[in-house]
Amino acid sequence: MNETQLGNLMRQQNNLLAQQNNLLQQLIDKKRAKISPAGLLDGEQILVNDLFRDEIRNGYLVTAHKKRLWNILLNILVEIDRICKKHNIRYFAYGGTLLGAVRHKGFIPWDDDMDISMLRPDYEKFKSVVKQEIKNCYFVDAWYDYKLETEEKVLPDKSFQQLVKKNQRLAHPTWWPFWPIIKIKDNRTAFILYGDRPHVNQGMYVDVFPFDIVPPLLNEQSKKIYENERLMLLAITNSLALRKAMQKNDALKVDNMLMKDFFKLPHREKARVFDSYALQNFSSADFVGQARGHAIANIKDYYPLENFRKTVYLSFEKIEIPAPIEYEKCLTSQYGDWHKMVIFNSHTKNYSADFSYKKFFEQIKPIPLLGK
Repeated sequence: MNETQLGNLMRQQNNLLAQQNNLLQQLIDKKRAKISPAGLLDGEQILVNDLFRDEIRNGYLVTAHKKRLWNILLNILVEIDRICKKHNIRYFAYGGTLLGAVRHKGFIPWDDDMDISMLRPDYEKFKSVVKQEIKNCYFVDAWYDYKLETEEKVLPDKSFQQLVKKNQRLAHPTWWPFWPIIKIKDNRTAFILYGDRPHVNQGMYVDVFPFDIVPPLLNEQSKKIYENERLMLLAITNSLALRKAMQKNDALKVDNMLMKDFFKLPHREKARVFDSYALQNFSSADFVGQARGHAIANIKDYYPLENFRKTVYLSFEKIEIPAPIEYEKCLTSQYGDWHKMVIFNSHTKNYSADFSYKKFFEQIKPIPLLGK
């Protein structure tokens, strides 16, 4: 057999292999369609094992329905990861997501969300690029920059400068708790937390939390910075309580006149000032965490900045996700004995990867407001 004949034979074999691979893929697609009539979303990767099958994990039933939610969240995370790698932005698994990575090598069986954290400089960099970079199927919900998606006429709420429907302002002056956070949502899905708010994006989401300076505070400069941040957050999130304290001339660690000037700013401008201040003063941090947790939510998780000096990657379902080098210390700080299994309630039972929150509200009459 000469070289020409040998070359022709190899090409024939390669063509046969390509045909076999094509037929095999068709069989896989048909099988997937039988298992999941709705199929996968456009571009959705399978990132959870046995995606369309129920299973028992740690004595807890994980349904295929729950796995579809997990798979959507992981696809959102992959998109976040793409943007972060492109712009050299560091992020870390946080909260239950970090616990799941370390203890379960994936989701905690009863969990239904994903949390990541970024040190404030990385968070601000991410915030500056994400809206331009994110794929069209995703929605960026920033804490003070929410946009309604409907064309209905809406009125700005004078207290919060948030765009909300007129008949919802009294009971719900803002549709979401307004603290430093970014939610990346999948427009094509439904994760219904508020049955009376059809005008806002309620797709499945990944939370992105900024980490700022928090106690313990090791010097007078960091104490002053933190106290300023705390009062700014209170002015944004619980202005009534802070106004009463100022009216009584209760001792504040900042000039009352400065706070009065801060109060005069529109809600969104106050939030921008807070973010800018947190970024400018991040270098004074010895410990980091959610500033809003310490200021308004009685959440006292804090971590030495040293814990985040390096990034390690941990197995999570079918991918790997970044974690702080001292991830076990972080878990101990937040949970104490994090090896102990504690089942917590899900955020909602009303979720679907097969239709959007818009279709949900088209068929489900919104729950009326109290007193309406």
